[in-house]
Amino acid sequence: MPKNYNMKEIIIELLGARELSKKELLENIRKKSERSTSDKTLNESLMVLLKEKKIYITNYDFSIYNGVKRIQSIKPEGIVFGLMKTDFVEIETLIKLLENDDVDVVRNASSKLKKNFRNKIDDLRSRHSFEMEEDIDTLFNKTIFYIYSQTEDQKRILINKFAWSLSNEEGSVDLFEDILNYMEAQS
Repeated sequence: MPKNYNMKEIIIELLGARELSKKELLENIRKKSERSTSDKTLNESLMVLLKEKKIYITNYDFSIYNGVKRIQSIKPEGIVFGLMKTDFVEIETLIKLLENDDVDVVRNASSKLKKNFRNKIDDLRSRHSFEMEEDIDTLFNKTIFYIYSQTEDQKRILINKFAWSLSNEEGSVDLFEDILNYMEAQS
């Protein structure tokens, strides 16, 4: 059995608790597996998970530079990864976090939702020649604004539909396409 046979599962498990830098992932994997895991093995697993859209790059940890003021190179150890949330309940929770008073919470939730939004657009494009007139971020912002400008009952219904469309549930891509077509028609 290859040395990294369960590396992807360990990465997903670790990222389920919180976002981690590549350096933190490697340290935690070495503790958990009690093996000397190579940097190349971790890189390979991370690239597969990125390609499969199970994880994504969320941030960069500048603390790895230990106070160096003039940074002239990018160290991969500082790349921070997060688990791609595609479950309906997780997506709905992220949408509701957009109403939070904490700006960082809103920014984080918005970033994760936009990543799911972009992935769904990629799914649509791979199915057929889906063309958009608007910028993806503009369309996302317009959709969120539309949802939150509705009455409470209508807003609740739209949040549920939007969360379902961004999830990995059956029929989600078709619903997502319907929502996009409706939002583009509103222009």
